[in-house]
Amino acid sequence: MHTKAKSLKALSVTALLSLVCLSQTVLAQGLLKDRVVQAVDPSQVTRLHGNVHPLARPEFDQGRVDASIRMRVTMTFKMTPAQQADLDGLLAAQQDRGSPEYQRWLTPEEFGGRFGLSQGDINRVTEWLTSQGLRVESVPASRNMIVFSGTAQQMESALHMEMHRYVVNGEIHFANIGEPSIPTALADIASGFRGLNNFQLKPRALKMKPRFTSAVSGNHFITPPDFATIYDVRPLYQRGFTGAGQKIAVVGQSNINLSDVQAFRSNSGLTTLSARGTCPGSNCPVQIVIVPNESDPGLVSTDIDEASLDVEWGGAIAYDATVIFIIGNPNTGNGVTDAMNYAITTSPIPAPIISTSYGDCEADFDTTSINSLKALMQQANAEGITVLGPAGDNGPADCDFSSNPNSPVTASTQGLAVDLPGALASVTSVGGTEFNEGTGIFWQSAFATDVVSSALSYIPEVAWNDTNIDLGNGMTTGLSAGGGGSSSVIPKPAWQSGTGVPNDGARDVPDISFSASSIHDAYLICSENFNSNNNTFSPTCVSGFRDSVGGNLAAVGGTSVGPPAMAGIVALINEFTNRPQGSGNINPVLYPLAARLPTSAFHDIVAGDNKVPFGPPCVASTRIGYNALPGYDLATGLGSIDAFVLVTNWTSVTPASTANAASSVDFSIIATPQLTVKRGTCGTGAVTLTRLNGFSGTPSFTCTVPPTLGPTTCAVVPAVTGALDPSGRYRELGWWEVTAVILAGIAFVLVNYRRSGSDLRLRKWPSLVPGFALVTVLAIMVGCGGSSRSSTGTNPVFSYAFAVQVPSTAPVASGLVTVNAAIGGIDHTVQITVTTQ
Repeated sequence: MHTKAKSLKALSVTALLSLVCLSQTVLAQGLLKDRVVQAVDPSQVTRLHGNVHPLARPEFDQGRVDASIRMRVTMTFKMTPAQQADLDGLLAAQQDRGSPEYQRWLTPEEFGGRFGLSQGDINRVTEWLTSQGLRVESVPASRNMIVFSGTAQQMESALHMEMHRYVVNGEIHFANIGEPSIPTALADIASGFRGLNNFQLKPRALKMKPRFTSAVSGNHFITPPDFATIYDVRPLYQRGFTGAGQKIAVVGQSNINLSDVQAFRSNSGLTTLSARGTCPGSNCPVQIVIVPNESDPGLVSTDIDEASLDVEWGGAIAYDATVIFIIGNPNTGNGVTDAMNYAITTSPIPAPIISTSYGDCEADFDTTSINSLKALMQQANAEGITVLGPAGDNGPADCDFSSNPNSPVTASTQGLAVDLPGALASVTSVGGTEFNEGTGIFWQSAFATDVVSSALSYIPEVAWNDTNIDLGNGMTTGLSAGGGGSSSVIPKPAWQSGTGVPNDGARDVPDISFSASSIHDAYLICSENFNSNNNTFSPTCVSGFRDSVGGNLAAVGGTSVGPPAMAGIVALINEFTNRPQGSGNINPVLYPLAARLPTSAFHDIVAGDNKVPFGPPCVASTRIGYNALPGYDLATGLGSIDAFVLVTNWTSVTPASTANAASSVDFSIIATPQLTVKRGTCGTGAVTLTRLNGFSGTPSFTCTVPPTLGPTTCAVVPAVTGALDPSGRYRELGWWEVTAVILAGIAFVLVNYRRSGSDLRLRKWPSLVPGFALVTVLAIMVGCGGSSRSSTGTNPVFSYAFAVQVPSTAPVASGLVTVNAAIGGIDHTVQITVTTQ
């Protein structure tokens, strides 16, 4: 009787708890009122701004696309201000150990019931799309987007814009030429569209050429056992933490051969360390998922190495974890973006960790794409998902990317830029270091045969920078350095603080770094050699890690390796802390942990830099980038990690706030008001930036030339071009430097005067032009060298060169050139009247 009463009581409590949970879900969904209150009239439309890709420019335009091509598009929806505030509060509470919401992750259904659209609004959008002849393919449980498909002609008709072909850097793309329009009744809920163009995110893997084996050349290569030794993962294995029961999602846009995965694991000794099955097979440690409604892209020659790297190294560190490889088709959809979307919006989520080694620079995203990506990653964090992305492989000049290894970019023309999605506050950005063995003995020697596990201990590191190294046979590495810098659109989160973190109001990257050089201690993978003559693939691992052609190795580098490797570390964190449902955004723990254990949990990188050549039009070339410094820096972040110390101390710190950092920092800019330039020449002016209230941010400049000036182009030399002192921090010009510039200009002008009686008269007006030009050049040169002085109690002023290049084909005209400076979402704009003659 007593036992029965206890059972009934327990049953009642369980039922009550279930009822409470159910009522919370129903209540949340019930609070979602219909926001579409008007009839959806397709004849009454409103234009949605921010949906044109920045590279869909007139000079690349090749005309209308074939009207029959098929397109797969995603319409995204925005939250109300109240919903966004609620989500921000939830994300903060989920990281607060004192909150009842701590580590209580949402399911996609719960997320939709709280932050998505009402079912009524979803129905109205669906009805409008189908009325336009478009096919609705899916609505995720989160109810914040709709995926639909149709022909280019149907898209043009429904969205009231044209689809054109573009050729950019030799690659053919399609994109909308104007902003889309939708029924006015839907304008309040619509954020925008993804998939109106096929500019894809880019893989960051760098392949080593030529390939050698360590037994032949004496070179060292990194295998999973080496990584485990160097970054102190082995003690976790010895304690029994191997990732058992954990899942990692890897996203890509090429299929792989599972036999390559099995060869990699066998060659690395992973199959002997774990009881996993063979591939292909039901017990294979890798599961492949094709995004629904998309076809299998097969082996894609441009992405196969990235896919093999990501999957193999995604399962290399937490070797008993299961890797879920999610593949989007870049030909029938949006490739990696679709795969990422599936990994976050599918219920149940495939894995609480997502690794992506794809990205693109901020300037290559339209406003809607950035907002959509930001919202998607916030959803991931709310569901307990940790997202890891690369910092980029072009140093601080992320926009200067070349997909052609035979024609690398050797000097930046675009200037400072960071990589998305890594620069989002909800993503952990992984940068690059390079081993610096010096005279130390850190590797076991290889004589007759290769030694797979040859690392003996941690190896000292410097910031990775292999820029423009001669590889022989006319090949060069081009821009090859770890990405890093300050975002121009993402504000600084409150958790990003500590020694060395700039007071710039902007999200800074990277967060952490790992070895990334492709020519000095590269990583080994098993992939496929592509023969372009007959379009066939052959495995790179035939005899151990060697191929059948010449015993070569498939060796890779770049910041592509860091995300999947760190995904394994996160899996070990989840296992050690008994959080199989995930840890969410790990950044709020990384920074306080670095403050508590700066030299034991992290290897602080204090040598090297990620600087690269910079040669904008009309301005003398220089170098831009950042030095590795004590504490945090924009070349290596917090440094690399000691996995054992990091994992075992993960719960020893209080997570920092996930809000945006409250700050009064800001800046102002002014510019030369007018500039006259002859056709066929360059003209230079000045942009002056004043830092206020201790502001130390790095501005990202863009300038826009009006159509009246034809093919005229402009550029602004970034502040970092001449504003780095030996420590790598920004500096202002010393008083003697400013005086020297002024005196030099005056002296030059006086030389061009002649005395007539008591009057000073111009010898010849045109002779002043080189004088002013010299002053500008001297100002730039002064900024590139010399000493620095303290700015305590002052608002430092920086002068940058504004350059205009006017082709001889430009018309004789005047127009307002707009210059925009942006740091962390803070924008200031000035206009310059440019007259061509």
